[in-house]
Amino acid sequence: MLRKFIREPLVHFLLLGLLLFIIYNLISGQRGGSDRRIVINDATVGAILQAYQGTWQRPPTPDELKGLIENRIREEVLYREGVSMGLDRDDSVIRRRVLQKLDVISEESVAQEAPTDAVLEKWLQQHADRYAKPAVLDFEQVLFDPVKHGARLKADLDTALARLQAGANPKSVGDQSLLPASAKETPADMVARDFGEQFAAALIALPVGAWQGPVASGYGAHLVRVSERTPGHAAALAEVRAAVERDWEGDRRAQAKEDYYRRLRRGYDVVIEANLPASAKPGAAD
Repeated sequence: MLRKFIREPLVHFLLLGLLLFIIYNLISGQRGGSDRRIVINDATVGAILQAYQGTWQRPPTPDELKGLIENRIREEVLYREGVSMGLDRDDSVIRRRVLQKLDVISEESVAQEAPTDAVLEKWLQQHADRYAKPAVLDFEQVLFDPVKHGARLKADLDTALARLQAGANPKSVGDQSLLPASAKETPADMVARDFGEQFAAALIALPVGAWQGPVASGYGAHLVRVSERTPGHAAALAEVRAAVERDWEGDRRAQAKEDYYRRLRRGYDVVIEANLPASAKPGAAD
């Protein structure tokens, strides 16, 4: 009876299946343990140091080294996760392509919904300085070169200011230069770009309509008349909606990538075997 039972093909099939199941579990169990363990040893750190020094011609600081090691761990975590998802099967440049693909997956790891006006308004208020509208200026200016006028500079400025206030043509006073003699509807940040921050700040504060000065810039001393000025103001959402939506989306994607990585990192046992300064050792993900 037993001999007949052993000869049954079905029994052979079941026994073979059981054997394969046991072997698979042994292999996968061993692989799972090793795949969840990341070892950073002296050889790893040496390669990181060599690559950095070859690029920047100096060794990294402890803080920089800490960041480089953290990046290496991040790369390994994301790479292994990508491989486990089969993302390495369709490209010869495996590692970089896997990281790129997993980057995209991590960016889209949270539900995508169009932001409401309330969400965008909150973002705008939190980053108001980024979107603030600068003052807009109409002005004229006359330049006096301190080197050319020397000790007579103050007296020459006083004389010229009196003439301008009396109605003299601005072209008849001051020194010739490549700077524009007048500007229309120019944002204060553009004035600062051409004349300097100090000059632009002075024009925002000066009374409108009269010749004033001197106002200093990197070029010398100026007599100026602000003929019109629109004050700067905080931007309304309607004025900057496109920029706010773009920046909000960029921040959402960056945060999604970071959260995705941190979730993955918690599943790995990272072992730092390299002899590192304490300040260079990366911490565990939060």
